[in-house]
Amino acid sequence: MKKFSSFEEMNGELGFENKAGFSLEPRQVDGVNRLSVFPRVGNFSDVGCGKTVMSTALSMVKGVDTTLVTVPPILIPQWVSWLQKFSPNVIRYQGTPTYRTKLNLAGARWVVMSHAIFRQDYERFRREVASIHTEVIVDEAQALKNSGSVLFKYVNRLAATSDIQLLTGTPTTKPTDAYSYIKLKTPTLFRSYGHFENTYVVEKDFFKQPIKYGNLDHLAECLALQTVKYTKEEVFGYNLAPIFTTIPYDLDKGHKALYDRLVEEQLLLLDNGAKIDASTPVRLYHALQQIVCNWDHFAGEPQRSAAYDIVDEVVEDTNCLDVKRSKLIIWTYYKMTSRNVLRYCNERWPGTTVAAYSEVNSDKSIEAFMTDPACRILVAQPSSAGMGLNPAHLCSEVLFLEASTSPMQIRQAIGRVDRKGQTTRPTIRFAEAIGTIQKALYGRLASNDDLVIRVENLKDSL
Repeated sequence: MKKFSSFEEMNGELGFENKAGFSLEPRQVDGVNRLSVFPRVGNFSDVGCGKTVMSTALSMVKGVDTTLVTVPPILIPQWVSWLQKFSPNVIRYQGTPTYRTKLNLAGARWVVMSHAIFRQDYERFRREVASIHTEVIVDEAQALKNSGSVLFKYVNRLAATSDIQLLTGTPTTKPTDAYSYIKLKTPTLFRSYGHFENTYVVEKDFFKQPIKYGNLDHLAECLALQTVKYTKEEVFGYNLAPIFTTIPYDLDKGHKALYDRLVEEQLLLLDNGAKIDASTPVRLYHALQQIVCNWDHFAGEPQRSAAYDIVDEVVEDTNCLDVKRSKLIIWTYYKMTSRNVLRYCNERWPGTTVAAYSEVNSDKSIEAFMTDPACRILVAQPSSAGMGLNPAHLCSEVLFLEASTSPMQIRQAIGRVDRKGQTTRPTIRFAEAIGTIQKALYGRLASNDDLVIRVENLKDSL
């Protein structure tokens, strides 16, 4: 397997930079080189280190014919959008069983699906890709921790004839979680789970659950085999320029149908009861964006927007509930969304969330976020908390759930973590509901900011 001494050499071979729009960091190139000699590998690098980028480059370096990418459902649009930069032969493998049977896998370079559909259609994949160089990428591979699960068994079986990449920034919560990864990457190390337990479990409780472990240094060495695990500092050095990323996601079919109907029929009403029409485009933009996160309000019945799946995914991805990790700021734009996201977070993760917007005591909320280690998430509006707040020593993870219409507000909000005192390269995420007004609003925001930097002589635009 060819190794590359620099990104320039890799780019010349793969044309990666022109397609991705950015260069790999030297440590990322090193990671690809290290993993390229093994058929079964893991990438357990921290969030923001570019695991998706490295896995794509590795697959291209290996010259794989077809890669099956299995991910949580909310990540499917993101992966498809990313992979389409490199190949037109990307199949979004989802929908009803009847629809999926009509999807032609022959010649597909990338096939992206959920973990659940991978389990359901495993036999088809086994039959149709057995004769070619196939690879399986499992994103959020912590879903494989249970070696008794169907997902683990099917990935393990396919590994007999396919390459495997396991991607997760949070591989274990307890030592025994390591068994699944070790079995998939280096299957000859342990004959069985019993063999693994006899090596590392010293004592069990009444319910036969491990409560005392031994030989953990050796376990760490086994887990690290055929694996890379980088921190942001190792990948980017102390370059603290923020990493900007868009998170595209799909609304539920019923939600999208309601959105489209309200747009077409213009049934959204102004405060005075008048219908929205072309003479009130700004109000229309605001109302349309509020539908994205507040499906229940506009449907008139309990409904959950997929925006909350994005919240779940980012909380898990950043591991922000761990007091040793960065806290998380979720920026919203509308009071209705702030209330709903606050309520959701408090119910989902009791005792970890505080909101800052005009209807509550913002000073008290900010004080809790800044001083209370148990307060891990701030739900805030740029207009109320986007100025003056300095949590850079606590926080480098940010999610914009809604699009502000003002470049100044976005700059101010980003400036809460992109400032003096920051020690970790910030990651700024923009959630974008596919097929909604949000894409246009982000585009308008960027265009307006391009004008702002010309007026203010700023160095970089959004």
